[in-house]
Amino acid sequence: MPSRAGAHMQLQSRLQGLRSSIQAISDIADDTVRVCTVAGLDLEELGETNSAMQVEASLRKLLDAQHQLGVERSLVTRLATEQDMADNAEAEYLASWEQSMATYNEQSDAAKYGKNTTYKEFREQLWEVRHDGEPMPRLFGDNGDESDEDLVIAGARMNYRCPVTTSWLVDPVTSKVCNHSYSKDAIVDYIRGNRGACACPVGGCSRTVRAQDLVPDKLLERKVARHLRQLESDETAAQYTVVQ
Repeated sequence: MPSRAGAHMQLQSRLQGLRSSIQAISDIADDTVRVCTVAGLDLEELGETNSAMQVEASLRKLLDAQHQLGVERSLVTRLATEQDMADNAEAEYLASWEQSMATYNEQSDAAKYGKNTTYKEFREQLWEVRHDGEPMPRLFGDNGDESDEDLVIAGARMNYRCPVTTSWLVDPVTSKVCNHSYSKDAIVDYIRGNRGACACPVGGCSRTVRAQDLVPDKLLERKVARHLRQLESDETAAQYTVVQ
């Protein structure tokens, strides 16, 4: 029979392995969310609104799963760092998990998704497909948890220029490490020039970026294209006004 210390070490090792597995599943969930978002927008542009709404329902389920993975990752990390793990660690884990998930499930849709950046951006772009230039109504009516200030801040923090070239993003990719985005060719060349790893070129970010950390960002590519179309439209309108 292993000693208490030996059993503790074995459990710590298992927890570390479990944390790695949770992270791997979380990465898959993140990729699936991105694919789901782009698919929904494609369907809306094709006029398949009902199918796009079904994708939205699936997106909510994926966001629920992401929350659950976050809870599990947090609990496992806490257990793995405890020096004196209680004999009933498993029971404590299950109790904490059930309490956290019960609290989440009791929340309204507005509380669950109203401040979720991924969900809000998806709904905003879905709206713009059919209502370009029109203000989007609140996601959850008067019962929503969002505010006009939140929407202004969300829009203000979006930058469509590559931090490497300072030009408009082209074929954008986003770092899984720090969530900053770059033009694909520019950041790949930048990484190669720094022997496979470099500091994120965004000012104030101290994270290291490697090629394997980059994922294609089709949603951002759509945003850049829409932004450039809007700029062109505004410029045309301004020129027309001057001529008049």
